[in-house]
Amino acid sequence: MTRVLGLDIGASTTRARLVADGEVVAEARAASASMTAAGPDRAAAALTDLLAQLPELTGSLDAVCVGAAGVITAPDTRDFLRCRLAPLTSSGRVVIVDDASLVLPAAGLTDGIAVICGTGSMAVGCWRGRTAVAGGWGYLLGDEGSGYWVVRTAVRELLTRLDGDVPPGALGGCLLAAAGATDLTQLRSAFYRQPQPWHWARHAPAVLDCADAAVAGIVRQAAQELAELAAQVATRLAAADGVPVILGGGLMGHQGLLAATVTAVVTALPASPVRALAEPPVAGAVRLATAAATAADQP
Repeated sequence: MTRVLGLDIGASTTRARLVADGEVVAEARAASASMTAAGPDRAAAALTDLLAQLPELTGSLDAVCVGAAGVITAPDTRDFLRCRLAPLTSSGRVVIVDDASLVLPAAGLTDGIAVICGTGSMAVGCWRGRTAVAGGWGYLLGDEGSGYWVVRTAVRELLTRLDGDVPPGALGGCLLAAAGATDLTQLRSAFYRQPQPWHWARHAPAVLDCADAAVAGIVRQAAQELAELAAQVATRLAAADGVPVILGGGLMGHQGLLAATVTAVVTALPASPVRALAEPPVAGAVRLATAAATAADQP
């Protein structure tokens, strides 16, 4: 029997899937175990919580694969994860990749471009043995088009209205209600007082669903930013026309943003088929873990 564990560690949540001989045995969900998003203490607590929800694992697994947000910007993430997960295996096989790298295998592809849009954003691609990345720099330096970016852009729009003595409008009502703020001054203070991206990205659906004239522009710009990530990866890969593009991440569940992003990617890469990821990214972690276990069994 082959037993593998897949983990998808995003900036907001962590998901696990335990599989034995191709059958899902158990699943679990916990807070983010990302070192960059949650910090070492909260990440460790989240990982402990997640593993406690699964059947006894110590030494019983053939391989583990983890896709973790922040693995590129926080090198100590690899040691943090390997130290805690290797004892669960009989072989020490722990595959660690960034969370965006789960999208293509979750879609059943080895070659293509994956764009992930959740709390943060980035694109990764594989083509004929080559790999390329665009974005993934974190909220201080990048994450264009992400959930955090959407909310920050909305806050900036509201502060511009405040400076110009323009009423906050529907956007103000939507975001103030979502954030639990009484006015824009309090909202601005809260943004600086608690700047963690996961704290604000959760309000992105409230912004995207808001009936305010500015929202269409925010959606269009977010979609263009995500399409640009895909185009950058395609250029760096020198990929042939028609390289498939898969859109994943929590915010791609918003139909308005998804439709706008598909349109923007088709405009940037006209020959490429574009589709949303149908399975959760954790399925990609399971497939990578299974491949690692299978490769180890071959002579």
